[in-house]
Amino acid sequence: MSVSRLHSGSLRGVDFWFAAYVLILLAQVGRLPLWLSGFAAVLGVLGWIIRRQGRRGIRGRWLAVLALGAAALFWVFYRGQFTVDTAASFLVLTVALKWLELRRRRDLFILFFILCYLVVVTLLFHQSILWAVVLLASLFLLFTGLQVALGASVSGLSGQALRRSGWLFLKMLPVVAFLFLLFPRVGPLWSVPLVSDQATTGLSDEMTPGGITSLVQNDERAFRATFGGEPPPRSQRYWRALILDRFDGRTWSRHEFDEREGLTRVSESAPSDSLEPGEYEVLLEPHGRRWGFGLKDSVPASSNVGMDFRGLPRFERSVDTQTRYRMKRDSETEPRQLSRSGRRFYTQLPEDGNEETREWVARERREAGNKEALVRRFMNHFREKPFHYTLQPPELEDNPVDELLFETRSGFCEHYASALAFMLRTAEIPARIMTGYLGGEPGLNNDYLIVRQYDAHAWVEAWFPDRGWVRLDPTAMIAPERIESGLEAAMSGEGSFLQDDLFSPQRYRDIGWVNWVSLRLDAVNYYWQRWVVGYEGQTQLSLFEKMPGSIGFRELGLITAGAVALIIGAAVLFSVVQQHRRRFRDPWYRLYDRWCRWLEKRGVCGARHTPVSAQVEAAVAAFPEQAERIRAFGSVMNRVFYQPDTDPGPELKQARQLLARIRRQTIHGRSRTAASSGG
Repeated sequence: MSVSRLHSGSLRGVDFWFAAYVLILLAQVGRLPLWLSGFAAVLGVLGWIIRRQGRRGIRGRWLAVLALGAAALFWVFYRGQFTVDTAASFLVLTVALKWLELRRRRDLFILFFILCYLVVVTLLFHQSILWAVVLLASLFLLFTGLQVALGASVSGLSGQALRRSGWLFLKMLPVVAFLFLLFPRVGPLWSVPLVSDQATTGLSDEMTPGGITSLVQNDERAFRATFGGEPPPRSQRYWRALILDRFDGRTWSRHEFDEREGLTRVSESAPSDSLEPGEYEVLLEPHGRRWGFGLKDSVPASSNVGMDFRGLPRFERSVDTQTRYRMKRDSETEPRQLSRSGRRFYTQLPEDGNEETREWVARERREAGNKEALVRRFMNHFREKPFHYTLQPPELEDNPVDELLFETRSGFCEHYASALAFMLRTAEIPARIMTGYLGGEPGLNNDYLIVRQYDAHAWVEAWFPDRGWVRLDPTAMIAPERIESGLEAAMSGEGSFLQDDLFSPQRYRDIGWVNWVSLRLDAVNYYWQRWVVGYEGQTQLSLFEKMPGSIGFRELGLITAGAVALIIGAAVLFSVVQQHRRRFRDPWYRLYDRWCRWLEKRGVCGARHTPVSAQVEAAVAAFPEQAERIRAFGSVMNRVFYQPDTDPGPELKQARQLLARIRRQTIHGRSRTAASSGG
């Protein structure tokens, strides 16, 4: 390859790199804005076409203008966002621009290395086994293209380069696996947020009747849960996440929570030892917020999760990657008092609106006599009246509670929870809305539960002085099958379950083979995330604690350093031995070795460290009577070593005969000379 231009081998290597670039861009589509994805794709295709046609490409002046324009657009779009996601997006932009600058050998190496780096960065955002395989395939293509670009004798599409890369990857696989297990997993002391403050699919921190309904048409996983022992029955799996305690007449929201974050310490994952009875482990999907999910009366059982002052799981930083944490059931966690200001806060309502409901509650309150009886009357009202549970409720206008209770009587869980909370507060009973998830489906072999977005649910908690916060779920009165069997059973008559997602496997779970495949694919991803992606400090230590001796991070560091030194030494030794064997499997190398040993024996100093031409001249000077044969032998050897495209096979016999005659004649000539000198 020329220093300034790219030869045909380099162009064939660029083909492999372009294929890898396409795979990497596919992994960026859901993360990048549409304009940046399209921009990166167009520049990549344009740069590849220019290289394939051997054109000079865009001039430096116009390339600089394009780069400045793209950088300005990037700044406008990402202004104020200081996250890893922003930096990774800018890296995609720079890689795309680099495709228009492949002119010199240096550009080739820069493109290769930044593509490799982009693969590693992409793994921060896509950690499923499917994307891991796709990105590994892109690395394979990158290294194959490097072979083709640097070795003109390796054809790009014949399979030779692919076989070499495959053999290289197979040889390195045991080393990578060994270092993966042993290398100490010590996390950084601090980290910037991975993504921006835009939440992904999941619950919102406010609720307007109809908001959760959009989630129940989504089959994405929210989290998986594993229990130490038997899990609670489905009707008791209320996964609490958010408390909504402010009502403006239509929307419920949380009061004044500052969840901004900056540089934070990275928490270690939960350990991987067995779960004790009463413990459960949650593998949480990224949702871009700081809240977690837990059952009532639970406390943290791992160091990476905490609790807020109201007993809900919280993290120090947004959940921007899959997170595994542990909780433990503890019946003593619930506070048993509520201050006077707290009572006022949890009974606040707008001054006007929903007047018909206010009047009805006042009549019921007079007839009930006490608060417990009044709550029973409220719940019986939902059970006895013809309320309808539907994913397609009519829209509510200015007085949504009045319209729901006395006109439409059709809605989803958030409609009824909102109405019940309003009724309780009107009766001066402290109440709040709890949002989270309800239920969970068994995974493969019932090893864990899968909680999906369509399990999103809203219910009410009311305060009683002798019992604390008590769960009240009007949905259980209206559609008990939703509580006992899940959303699909509740919607069987209406047929609206996942109606907007024709390709969801969950929609066709009644088909045996679809459910069989879906469960096994989910299990593969679950164990991949738990044991490979989640193989961090505590998991590593809990694994090595089962082995004899006390092994900590210090011992792991020493073991790893020794193992790396041993691997490097073994690789060097193996390379030397293989090179020696390779040389002496070749008859030309064996012949060359005999020639060098003969020269050394005859006193031609430094023979092995000089070119063949210098060896020939030194031999002619020492044995002028053999000059013709020595030069003929040297000519053959030069063609073999310095003109590899020629076929020297037929000359091997001639070279052997020449060397044999040279050695024989020089021995005989020296014998005759010595005899005449003695006589």
